[in-house]
Amino acid sequence: MDGGRRVDGEPAVRRLLRSWMSRPAPEDDEADNAWPGGLGAGLDVPPAAAGEVIAAARRVAGDGRADAAWPAPELRLIAETMVLDEHPSASEWTDAERGEALHWVTLIIHRHGENGVQRLIAELNAR
Repeated sequence: MDGGRRVDGEPAVRRLLRSWMSRPAPEDDEADNAWPGGLGAGLDVPPAAAGEVIAAARRVAGDGRADAAWPAPELRLIAETMVLDEHPSASEWTDAERGEALHWVTLIIHRHGENGVQRLIAELNAR
């Protein structure tokens, strides 16, 4: 992806994340950190244009001010692999749209963690 910073060992990090996503969902639906539908099942959201997803992500992330500590590059990889790439329409977006969506999703995770991702999912499903 253009404009993204490379992380030392990025291919290894991506392989690790993909291996987590290929595992079956936990048997216990109440398990801490269980993802809806299990990892690798894709986000449980309807297809949407990039602009809709970006607008929702901006609202959930909060204002666009720069944080005192910018998210670690590894967090960007997590946002891309476990959220952005799992959106059913992401493959149809341009590189610029993916980059902007990734920026906001990374900020969501940095500022709000998994609760922020769940708020984004809820907002995308509410439309």
